[in-house]
This record gives sequence, structure tokens and C-alpha cells, in this order.
Amino acid sequence: MSLPPVAPHVTAAAVAALPTRLRSKLDQAVERQATWTVTASDSGVTIAIDDDVTVILTTPVDTPDGATCTCLLAPRCLHRAAVLSAAPVLTTHPHQAAAAGPDVATPEAVATTEAAVPDPPITAAELAAATQVRDVAARILEHGVAGAGAVTQADLLRAVHQARAIGLPRLATAATRVVEHLRAARRSTPGFHLADLTEELRETLTVCHLLSAGIGDRRAARGTSRRGYDPVGDLHLYGLCTEPLRTSTGHVGAISYLTDGTATIWSLTQARPGDGDTVRTAAHASVNLGDVTLSHREVGRAGIIASNARASGDRRLSHGSAVQAVRSTGRTWHEAPADALWRQPLPEQAARWLNALELARTERPAGHDLAFLDGVLAADQRGLLLRTAQLPGPVIVVAPHDDPVLPYVANLRLLATHATGLPVRMVGRFHGPRQVHGLAVAASWLPDRFGGHVDLGVDQIQRADLPGGTTTEPPGADQPQPPLHLLTHHLQRVVAVGRSALVPDVDRDARALLDAQLPTAASVLCELRRAGHRRSRDAFGRLSQQDSVTLALVWLAAAAYQQAAVTAATAGSWRST
Repeated sequence: MSLPPVAPHVTAAAVAALPTRLRSKLDQAVERQATWTVTASDSGVTIAIDDDVTVILTTPVDTPDGATCTCLLAPRCLHRAAVLSAAPVLTTHPHQAAAAGPDVATPEAVATTEAAVPDPPITAAELAAATQVRDVAARILEHGVAGAGAVTQADLLRAVHQARAIGLPRLATAATRVVEHLRAARRSTPGFHLADLTEELRETLTVCHLLSAGIGDRRAARGTSRRGYDPVGDLHLYGLCTEPLRTSTGHVGAISYLTDGTATIWSLTQARPGDGDTVRTAAHASVNLGDVTLSHREVGRAGIIASNARASGDRRLSHGSAVQAVRSTGRTWHEAPADALWRQPLPEQAARWLNALELARTERPAGHDLAFLDGVLAADQRGLLLRTAQLPGPVIVVAPHDDPVLPYVANLRLLATHATGLPVRMVGRFHGPRQVHGLAVAASWLPDRFGGHVDLGVDQIQRADLPGGTTTEPPGADQPQPPLHLLTHHLQRVVAVGRSALVPDVDRDARALLDAQLPTAASVLCELRRAGHRRSRDAFGRLSQQDSVTLALVWLAAAAYQQAAVTAATAGSWRST
């Protein structure tokens, strides 16, 4: 049983109310979460800390009164603060959830809207909120993940609450994701990736800089507020594929992609609190779209005629009761309208993906990162490859998740061993220079029991399903890429370890970047090292907080350059020449 989400200001207030002697023990108390006994009731959740102490959460936990403890020190007790610090972050206020109804399926279910009013200048309150978030983010970079415990997270949640209150949803969303990734890192959650935390910190500091400096598009810097789903008219949809969904917040589910008559991609998502044991079967759970009830796997193969359809700004379909829908016959990937997706040149598909990355995460349309490829399977020491006529070299196909609960790795290994030389049509997710995550494949030689295609994260391929590979020419080598990984490595080390990661000399990597004709990369790396070594003290001998802010700004400059350089290199790798 999972803990219910808690509003940011509730957690922040509980941690702030702790005496200093208890605050130093908070991280140890949170680490004992596995020993708690969680029991659900009609009104909320009861958490038995031990034989004598119980914490009761009354859902929704959006006020301090929603969390009580039976110990004598409550509400300024360690038990209550630990439970609130371990609970997911509430991203939807009660009145917003009521307005959206059952359509809000995940914590990331955010729709976007543009205000029709002129964009005002940055206010003093917005500047103060951005500064507050920046200072906490600077402390995270100062000490790394190990030093970003529950107290630091509570400080960031307090800043999140302030950003929400004054209308800075983009900043609040980015900072909330930082908290979620920090918790996943400290719990050693299987789905955690250091690169994701690094990206969220870059986004958070970027928004803080845009607001503090008053530059760029102020409307984009502020972001857009959460709202429900808008009418999109009548749609005749055809399933494309389905993939399991597993978030760092402890939610599991599935997402199905569909296309309409204009080859526009829509998504249907459903996620609930769960663990790794339930993610495998999530795609087989039923999902409603109006009057139609299908499993996600069936949605990825069926046709659906929806009347009065509703969707968010990023083309996520509502599966509320207001939608009227009936099931129709599905179509294969080689039939219209899906076939048009594979006729778009790969360079244009890659450009669509890279352009979407410039948008806020909540504004990226469904399927913006999907790659539609035709080719012949191959394999070498790099794993499964796909030879396509549009590129001079092969595309590397890797698994989106290496969790053995999901069949991704096993399916890709079977294809690499027993299906080389065979033609396939593939749906992947762009992952880097000439590299994709394999999501689904279709081929005439696959058994009919798969229903037209194989969802690599849902269906299990057997050896008997494959006709056997043929001898192929040795695949070409990887396209040479600039050694930007050297800069990426140091940026991620600062996030993981803090300032101390920059104590070792980085001159060797800087020289390698110069030798590769990347003088700007070498320059920002050297400046990052200098900022890491710079320590000043005030008149009383205390370390200056300004040094942490300086390190954060220099780190942001290096991260911004790294993102732009990697984007340019990635775009070049997907060109046909």
C-alpha cells in the first residue's frame, strides 16, 4: 500500500516545526519506511510506525490537520514529519481534481492553456520566488544527492508552494520533479537515472534565470496553469502501440498511442500507485474511453470512433464518461492512416523531436519523440541494430528499461540472435545520436497471435516465433561523435557528489575537448572547476553562501552549452548525409 500524496506546504511546515535535535534525525527516520505498516481506510491511510506510534493521513492531505500522530510530541514530532517527507508530492489541488474528474490519471497529467491577457513584467514576488528556488537548487549542487536530504527537500517544497501561489507553474513543476528524483535517488529506486535529475535541475535553474534576469519569453518562463480537458471534436482513432509506464514517483501503468485520419498522434494514459510486480500486467488492465472498455494492449490494435472527444493541450485523450465512443476495426501499420507516419523522412522526424525538447515538458505533444523506421535487423557487439535506407549507418536499438520484470531485454536479445537479416517496421523512441529505444515491431513473418505487431515491453516473443536469422554484411561503425560526454560526466558528478566532485583536476578532459575543436566546452569546464575551487568567508569566518550561487550559475552555463551542443550533434547524426 502506497502513501497518499501530500501538499508541498504541509511537508515543509512539518519539517520546519521540528526542533533541531529531531531535524538531524529526519533522514534516518525516512529510511525506515520499509518497516512501516500502511493500512488504507475510507477516510485515508493509517501508518503504524511501531507498536506504540501511529500516523493517520486524511486524504487529501492538503492541510496540516490532515496528518496526525498519536505520540506525545505531535504535531512537532519526528514520526509525522518522516511520513510526510516520504509521501509523494500532491500536484493537483482538490478543486482542480474535481474539475478534471476522473480524467486526471497521473501526477504528470497537466494540460496547457494560453492566457489571453498581455504578458506583464516580472513582479517582485515572482523574483523572490525564483531566488528562493535558485538558492535551494544551489545548495543541492553544493552538497550533491547525499546532502539533499529531507530538510533540503522540504525547503524546496516550500519554494514550490510559493511559486504555485503566485502563478509560476513551470517553475513549480520543475522543482517538484527535482524533489521526486532526489527521493528516488536516495531510495535507490530502479527507475532512477542521474541524467534525469541533472536535466530537471538544469530546467529549474533555467527558469529561475529567465525570471530573475527578465529575459526571453516571460509567458513561457511563467508557464501555463493546470486545467481540464478541452473538446477536440469527433475522432476516428487507430491504435499504434502500447508501452508500460513506470515513474520515479511510484506509479505504474501503461500508455497507448493512437493516430487519426491526419496521422496526428494521440495518447491514452493510465497510472496508479504500484510497484515493479504490477507494471508487467498494467498493459492488460482495462481502460475506459467513453463507453468502450478495453485493455491497453487492445487499444494499441483496435479502432475507436469517439464523439465529443476531449483532450489536453498535449493531445492526451480524456477517458471520462462525457466521451461517447464505440469500437471499430483496427488497421495495421502498413495501411492508412498509420502508414503515413513511416513515410516521413527520418531527418524530419528527428527535427520534430529536437524542436519539442525546447518546450516545457508539459507542453510537448504526445508522440513527439517517437521514431517510425523501416529497415532490416542486424546485430553485433553493440546489440540489436536496424539498417535503414535513409541513413548511411545502422540505428542502435536499446531497451527503454532493463528491469527483468519487463520483457524488453529478452525480446531484443531474441531478435538480435534469431532475426538478423529480416525486414521489420519499428516504432522507437529517439534516445540520442542514431539510437532509439525499441517500443514495438511489425513484420510479415511474426505469428498472427500478436495482432499485427509486438509491443516489446508487453508481449513476450518466443524462440518458436522467429524463423531464424540470415547472414548479413557486417554493420558499419558508429558515426564519430564529439566527446561531449566528458563535459556531461562532470555536470552529472556535481549533481551526484556536489562541489567535491570538482576537486580532482579536470585539465586532461579540457585538453581532450580542445583537441576535438571544442574550445567553448573546454572553457565552460575550466570555469566550472574554478567555481568549484573558489571558497570565500565572511568577517566571522563562515563560508559565503554566494559561492554556492556562483557555482550554480556557472554549472547552469555549462549545462546550457552542453544541451545545445548535444542537440546539434544529435541532429547531424540523423541526417542522411
